[in-house]
Amino acid sequence: MNIMNKCFKVFGVAAILLPLTATIAFADGECSEGEFGQMKRESNKYYVCDPDMKIWRDATRMEISLSKSCTSKNLKEKVSLKNVEIVCSADDWEGSFVDSRDKRKYAVTVVNKQIWMKENLDYEKMFGISCKQCDGYHIYDFDDAQKVCPKDWHLPSVDEWRLAETSGGLENIANTGLFWSATKSTDPSSLKQSFAVDVRWKWVNDGANRSQKFFIMKQTLPRRNGYPVRCVTEK
Repeated sequence: MNIMNKCFKVFGVAAILLPLTATIAFADGECSEGEFGQMKRESNKYYVCDPDMKIWRDATRMEISLSKSCTSKNLKEKVSLKNVEIVCSADDWEGSFVDSRDKRKYAVTVVNKQIWMKENLDYEKMFGISCKQCDGYHIYDFDDAQKVCPKDWHLPSVDEWRLAETSGGLENIANTGLFWSATKSTDPSSLKQSFAVDVRWKWVNDGANRSQKFFIMKQTLPRRNGYPVRCVTEK
């Protein structure tokens, strides 16, 4: 059966994704030298031919979002998105962003078509509330949270949080806890309140496997309360 390669550019970097027209057992199946570093899809799952293990392993969330594998074959390769640098490390693609306002560096990740901060924002000039129990970040009331993100970044809405949740990328973005969202309450009786998301996790059974799954709950909270902020931008 003839399989045609599709070659396209992802953020200016040539990438190859091979659509499958035949059923092949990729999961933990052996792959050959000519396939090292390739990414393929079968039944809506993505696999990468790992040159070290010489098997088709599950693609990581970052590999899927970038449409590009990260293996020893392209170790230290860089992909630039706007002012974000993403490097292929020994474990996976790792992204970082430097806030030009105070030179603070943040770890970032790519989820679908967006870039998310993996750390709470820690910008304090004119914004932020001191928090003794906070480790390396500030908390903000709702009004400050709307304008504290760096240029070209924004506070995610509840819908954007939910999109990250449904795509399976939530575990790469946040730990558990409350975070402000950009979604404002439209209830005239709740002008002093707005929406935050409460990130939680639960145990789920997937056949013989048991794993943690992150999910969010929308909360309506007083606007003057202080909560952490995660910023997001379009890639």
